[in-house]
Formats: sequence, C-alpha cells, structure tokens
Amino acid sequence: MLDEALRHYWHPVAVASEVTAEPQQVRLLGENIVLYRDDEGLVALRDKCVHRGATLSAGCIRDGRLMCPYHGWEYDRTGTVAFIPALGPDGIIPSQARVQRYRVQERYEAVWVALDEPVAELQPWPDDDWNSPNWRVLLVGVWRWQTSAGRMTENVIDFAHFNFVHAGFTELADGPFIKPYDVTITDDGMTYAYNDSVLTREYFLHLPFTLHDRKVVTATTGGVTWTEQSDSDADSKIGDVTTVSFIASPIDRAETLILGWLSRNHSFEIPDEYWASGFAEVLEQDRAVVESQDPPELPLDLRDELHLKVADGASMVYRRLLRELAEGGAGSAMAAKAASMVAAG
Repeated sequence: MLDEALRHYWHPVAVASEVTAEPQQVRLLGENIVLYRDDEGLVALRDKCVHRGATLSAGCIRDGRLMCPYHGWEYDRTGTVAFIPALGPDGIIPSQARVQRYRVQERYEAVWVALDEPVAELQPWPDDDWNSPNWRVLLVGVWRWQTSAGRMTENVIDFAHFNFVHAGFTELADGPFIKPYDVTITDDGMTYAYNDSVLTREYFLHLPFTLHDRKVVTATTGGVTWTEQSDSDADSKIGDVTTVSFIASPIDRAETLILGWLSRNHSFEIPDEYWASGFAEVLEQDRAVVESQDPPELPLDLRDELHLKVADGASMVYRRLLRELAEGGAGSAMAAKAASMVAAG
C-alpha cells in the first residue's frame, strides 16, 4: 500500500523555528508524534504513553526528560522510560517500557520526520539555492488542506488550470490551449518544461510530494504572473528565475500539511513580503477547488478518472509513479527508465 511506502520517506512536520523545548504534537500518516528539543537537539517520539495511552505532548520536560501528565512516567530522548514515580528511585523498570523513537532532522528551515528507515535523502533545490549568494530563499508559510497530499501535489504540477482558477493573476501567456511537451522520468521522480512564450516553467518532482516550479523569463511583455509582471517596481528581465516550491506532508489520508518556499535570483531590493502575498493568494484559489475534489485521495488507477493525453500528461506519469511506489517496485522501475522520455503529446 502507498501508506506503507510513504513511511520510508522524509516528510516536513513543522517549521524549525517553532520547535522548542516545549513538547508539541504533530501528525504524520495518521500517527501522533511528540516533538521537542533538548540539549542534544531534536527529539521525535510516539505521542502515546506506553502505560495508559495518555498524550505525552500534554506533559512537560523535567530534568531533560519528557514526563507523562498522567502518572509522571519520564522518557529519555530514545523513548525509553527512565523513571516511574510509583516504583520509587530504586524500582526496576520493565524492559518493554518504551515508545517508538522516530528519525528526525532539521533542514530548509523545517523539521522532517521519517517513520521508518528512509529510502531517499532530501534533495537540493534546482539551483542549489540555499547555498548560493546569487539566490534568496524564503519560507513563505504553512497551510493545512482537507485533501490528500497526492491531490495537492498533482494540482501544483498541473498548469492547464491556470487560465481558469488563476485568471488575471498567473495565467499561461498564450492561452489555455496546451501544446505538446515531454516528461522525463528521473531516478527519484520526473521533470518536464513548458514554454508559454513569456515564461518557461521547469518542473522538478521528487517522489512522493516535493515539487519545484522553476520559472524562467523569456520575454518581458504579455505575461500575467505575479512573480514577473504584476508590479511596476518588480518588472522582470529576460533570464530572471523564480522558483516556487511546495512540499505536501500527509497528516492523514485526507488532510495535508503544505510548506511553501519561494527563491529568486533577482529583485533583491524588493521586500520579501511582496512575493509572499501573491504566493498565498494563489494557494487560496487552489485550495477552494482541490478540497472539492471527490474522492480526496488521488486515484492511482488511470481508469478511475478521465484523462487528456496532452493536457494531463504530467499527471498521468505522476499517478503511474505513485502506483509503482505503492506496489513496491518504484525504485527499480525508475532506475531502469532513468534516461527515458515519456511523451505527453
């Protein structure tokens, strides 16, 4: 099943600056996790006391250990119970007195958790934006949608809806007719590009739910996209690149945490707030539509919904890749196809 495969990937669960020494609950793939920092760094444990099932995140940190609010059992950072008040300081603690400890790391201003052994590392941004002085990267914000991570990700790889959902704000410059384009399957997802005569949109998708939309300005007239034409102080130049990045994290099968970033190699003199405002507006336009989709989970059998060969080419490839992932064969299948081209038209 897809849920089982997803346990072996890193997923963002919180903004790094918001994770402190105070325990907090986050949720990933239907599991509650207690997240906090101690003197050694980040800690992520199953948020359920082994004793009576109380929520550990409702407790506190005492002497560097997480204390359950119900009977005061204290857990160390490995998830092992280190002290049980009812047994006293010399009590023998049962060997099974422990909770699951999850893998956790901090990167890209976010905290990431993998529920089981990861099969892939976090990938860099398309231009290694975080490590280059020629780029400015902004974590714009965090959103929750009542839909699946698959539906959300498919929405951001799909540009055929721009002239309808985002009319007057971020449209394809040459209209809603979708020209043929090619999708390349990579060793961990897929990539493709589309030129609308003003922008070339280069999409980089890393399975399961990471999408970078790298927009390169190819003409300075005719565009209707907030990142390159919507303000006289932010008029674009040929060669300007703006990358919009989304990572969807599956809270549950029909609830998704979304983190959004924007990076650019231009207009550093313009405040980041300008770019963030347009980003949020686009997402809200999308949310209203995507949350209405039925069912909320992305169908992985192409027969379950109707597809157009050209306009839906990227979505069809994405669904096939997720299906392979769910069936356990995605890794070997993608490696075998790494350099192949899948025509969308």
